[in-house]
Amino acid sequence: MEENHTISNSVQELTDIIEEHLEAQSSEEDTNNSPNTSEENFPDILPQNSPTLLIDETTSRFSSAIWYNEIQNEKVILAGVGGIGSYVGFLLGRLKINRLILFDPDRVEIANMSGQFYGASHLGAYKVNALASALMDYAHFYSTYTNSIRYRPSFGTANVMICGFDNMGARKIFFNAWKQRVEALPLPDRCNLLFIDGRLAAEEFQVFAIQGNDTRAIKEYEENWLFDDSEAEETICSYKQTSFMANMIASIMVNIFVNFEANKCNPIVPRDIPFYTSYDASTMFIKMEM
Repeated sequence: MEENHTISNSVQELTDIIEEHLEAQSSEEDTNNSPNTSEENFPDILPQNSPTLLIDETTSRFSSAIWYNEIQNEKVILAGVGGIGSYVGFLLGRLKINRLILFDPDRVEIANMSGQFYGASHLGAYKVNALASALMDYAHFYSTYTNSIRYRPSFGTANVMICGFDNMGARKIFFNAWKQRVEALPLPDRCNLLFIDGRLAAEEFQVFAIQGNDTRAIKEYEENWLFDDSEAEETICSYKQTSFMANMIASIMVNIFVNFEANKCNPIVPRDIPFYTSYDASTMFIKMEM
């Protein structure tokens, strides 16, 4: 009996040793397999809300441009949305500016489809409303404010004003309203103002760009380019507009606007903002004057 008792004790001791060993091994495995949530062990982990998820996909192809943030904060008044203004408005909407304010009393007619940014579904609608609808469809742009009336200075001004009129009288009113805004500001702040005037025929165009701090350009524009309608060159009714030229002048005008915004970011090499740009489709000759 004593021998059996001794064997039993030996077996129990061996069992206890094995269990202690297994418990120690299990504890070590748990320690090795448990996740370590300390920050130093995950230096490259992505943030929970990745900034990439917040990018507007409709601007993702140019959202890293130097001028992108400035564009997002800019309010633009665009008066006249025919052959010039309809395409300018479309391009500004695609850039996702802060706010686009439109003025034009006209409705879309079938003749407008030869040179303006409108389709059959827009016939009979006010041009400003038709353009706002197109911007929602083609640009997901919803910051358009429409006014189906002629622009008057009492309606207000903005730092950036773009003229798409086809008559000199309206240009004078629009420019003088912008100039009054310039003169009301201290000299250091006038550099933030821009006026763009586009003039379009069937196969040629002119663009004038004037910054608020450029007194030479303001004077030259007033004295040499704001003449009466009676002095303007007449064109025959069937040779006034083409869509390809309307696209071109709008691209030049919006390019100037983008350069203006880019210069606010103090680039290493300032971008050009020519006072005068002209293009002749017959010779494909473009001319610029600073």
